Amino acid sequence: MAETVRRILETVGIRTERFYIDWASAAEGPRFVKLVTDFTERIKNLGPLGEAEGTSWEVLKFRLEAARKLCKNMQFRAQYGNLAREIKKLGDYSPENISQLVEKKLLPRIRKQVLEAEIKELLSQGPQALEALQEQTGATEEELKTILETLKKKESK
Repeated sequence: MAETVRRILETVGIRTERFYIDWASAAEGPRFVKLVTDFTERIKNLGPLGEAEGTSWEVLKFRLEAARKLCKNMQFRAQYGNLAREIKKLGDYSPENISQLVEKKLLPRIRKQVLEAEIKELLSQGPQALEALQEQTGATEEELKTILETLKKKESK
């Protein structure tokens, strides 16, 4: 799960240092305090959301909305569940293995669906030049063409 969250954050342009997950049992009060204090300090040093990323709050809201739609998507959730079962079956929970599997099995869908949501939102505001769509989403020309073709097919159904 953590690796998937990191990849989604990277995709939408948020520094992954803003996400941290660790474990502390109820009997480890001092450890919990240290974890929270260290993380709070790290976030303070990064500054407000968007500042360290070099991105405006409006752009981040736009991209986070696309990420929210991805996380609600049942196909993505099913693919995530399949990956979790595969990892369990392999029994290899090493960070390297999980990272490789997320990159191979989820990252292409993450990128495609985030870009698709962003492009749909931009097009809902009216016609857009291809260059403007590329600039606002960070999509490559090939990604943009593929997504526009997909959207056109969905619209004609």
